[in-house]
Amino acid sequence: MTYSTEWNLARYFYTGLDDPKLATDIANILPLTENFSKKYQDSFGSFTTPEQILEFYRDYTTLSHDMATASYYLFYRSSLDTQDLEVTKKMGEIDYIYTEASNQLLFVAQGWKQIGYDRIISWANDPKLARFKNDLLSTADSIKYILGEAEEKVLNFKSRPLGLAGSLHDELTGSYEFTMTIDGVEKKLTEEEVRSYRQHTDRSIRMEAYKSLRRVYNTKQAQISLGNIYTSIVKDWSAEIKMRGYPTNVMAQRNISEEMDDEVVDMLLSEVEKSYPLYQRFLRAKAKMLGLESDFSVHDVSAPLGKVDKDFTFEEAYDLHLSVMKDFDKDFYDYSIRMIEEERIDVFPRAGKRGGAFASYRKWDESFVLLNFTGKLRDVSTISHELGHAIHGHLSQWQEAPVYDSPLSMAETASIFSEMLLGEKVKSIISPEEYKEYLNERLGDIFATIFRQVQYVIFEREVHNQIHTGQELTYKELNGFWRNSQESLYSGSVAYDVGAEDESGWSMIPHIFHTPFYCYAYAFGNLLTFALYNKVQSGELSVEGYKDILRSGGSERPRDLLRKYNIDIASSDFYQSGLREVEKMVEEFEKLI
Repeated sequence: MTYSTEWNLARYFYTGLDDPKLATDIANILPLTENFSKKYQDSFGSFTTPEQILEFYRDYTTLSHDMATASYYLFYRSSLDTQDLEVTKKMGEIDYIYTEASNQLLFVAQGWKQIGYDRIISWANDPKLARFKNDLLSTADSIKYILGEAEEKVLNFKSRPLGLAGSLHDELTGSYEFTMTIDGVEKKLTEEEVRSYRQHTDRSIRMEAYKSLRRVYNTKQAQISLGNIYTSIVKDWSAEIKMRGYPTNVMAQRNISEEMDDEVVDMLLSEVEKSYPLYQRFLRAKAKMLGLESDFSVHDVSAPLGKVDKDFTFEEAYDLHLSVMKDFDKDFYDYSIRMIEEERIDVFPRAGKRGGAFASYRKWDESFVLLNFTGKLRDVSTISHELGHAIHGHLSQWQEAPVYDSPLSMAETASIFSEMLLGEKVKSIISPEEYKEYLNERLGDIFATIFRQVQYVIFEREVHNQIHTGQELTYKELNGFWRNSQESLYSGSVAYDVGAEDESGWSMIPHIFHTPFYCYAYAFGNLLTFALYNKVQSGELSVEGYKDILRSGGSERPRDLLRKYNIDIASSDFYQSGLREVEKMVEEFEKLI
């Protein structure tokens, strides 16, 4: 292996849990918070000048960064091994300290509330605070949802045990052991390895992969546990809505944090849902190609068309990504080189490792990427996807810390754009028969990241609405809601492997546990990227202009930022233009039957 394939956390954080620096950093959290509180607690609410706010921002962002370093390290350690009990214990200890620190900092929210909407808006329009404008605008809009200090303290204490539900989900699912019988031999596999077998050429192996997942997730113990974890998370979300006085739309809390108007999100969901027949056309065409017109099932949705799986070594996959970045832009290429050379990509699946893939970054620090590479073409796309995120985080470093993070609705832009660049490269180097397979996989991914993500959100919205209005839901009812959302998406184009009462698919979706309603960001990001990609390809938008969008981080609201590039996300035409690009690909696919 010529590339480093594991994170070198000691290079960026600590040598281990016993590193004295880790102990010192954790011990300093409360003293740092106390010193900050002494400086600002009695005066912040009466600030009147932009100079005072500038100094406050400088101190507050430094404090926030220094407080979080140990937590980031523990998160990375836990991602590498969710079963490491020492890490889990240390995370619990630091979580308690953060609760104490958060209570000491409650005066900040109360201070903004005391300063008031009008003065905050005036600062947002002051040239001296121009680089903080969007944070000030967001603060002005959010102060009406801030409760009194006593109530906020109670919510802080409450959030600690309820916040552990997400960790419990990871720890529980990370402990699951999966087996598959292949060629008469029973193998122990990670969940990611089992999932990769759902794209196998052998239908019996695909079916065995689904059965392997069901054997674990469909046990009564798993369903009861995951059902209670999920409904606890939803109840906590509902309680926040009621206590803080958010609009009754159960998605409003997410939409506000994403700086997305309710009507824009509703339009996104509606336009994609109306286009579900497009997905069904793809599945019917695929069934014909596979000769399964009368017997096409969920086992076949992700099936390849070819008789031979095309496998990649990690070196081949990463070299392909690098060649794409080199052709596109020097900054993208250089940072991709740095990521691998500086040991900030963890590549292969292993027991206990968190499933899926992610990129993580924050102001003043380098990006990290976690993969679970199994050598499939989808894994090659995942490299470009997550490196796109990492590069986005790198380019956003130009922004001030309070406006560094882009909202989730924009966070998928660079990742999907990078996948599209890869797609053009792949198309140019493969045979017509391989291209048919590639188009199958490309469309499968597009439908997964637009249509199925919308299906997830519609399922979430139904569950949240039920619980928000006082209904108590069991895992069997969750299974029923999931099947209903599937029926809407598939409309009879697939046969199911289990009955509705045993449909546990929802329990295998980490995002609904960790970040309610996050999944619409994938759908929005895909459709937005179609628009941006077409503009770059046509020359209407320069590469530097595209990079400026990434550099903007969270400094502007998505609607305002994109309006500068003649993109109106409040228009149904915007969504339909993206969906028409998908339809063109489906038409091309249908012609290959």
